[in-house]
Amino acid sequence: MLQAGKWGIPSCARSKTRKSPATQLSDDEIRRRILANATVLFPSAAATNAYEIVYGSRPRLTSSRDATSGCDDPPWQYAMLVRRSPSGEYAPLIRGVAWSTQAPWSMVLQGLLDATACAVHKRFGSLPMPEVEMGEELPLYQAGAGTVAGLVVVPAES
Repeated sequence: MLQAGKWGIPSCARSKTRKSPATQLSDDEIRRRILANATVLFPSAAATNAYEIVYGSRPRLTSSRDATSGCDDPPWQYAMLVRRSPSGEYAPLIRGVAWSTQAPWSMVLQGLLDATACAVHKRFGSLPMPEVEMGEELPLYQAGAGTVAGLVVVPAES
């Protein structure tokens, strides 16, 4: 007999302190993945390899509650992917999530990686999957033919 109390998610899987593998990547690996996502999203600009990641900050908007309490919160910081045109001007392509300036830069990079990954998913995630057995057929080896797709086939010695 099954007991309902034994079914469910183990407590170790529900832990909120567990880090996702993406947060454990180095800054260089995160940058590499951001640029890889950019070449998928903006393929026409990939030939010039003119993508750059820039950092910016902006002040927090003061609400009426903050204005009366005199609270000085640190400004927001964010990473943005830009493309440099042949004329030398920069055009913004996509901006990451804004974080407090007290957060480390790796979190800011992670915010841009999340934004580019989400854009890739929105663009290509709704495409239909190929039908089963619609893949490319591979050439079959025929004994005595000697070649497969232009390659010389040497029979194994026994």
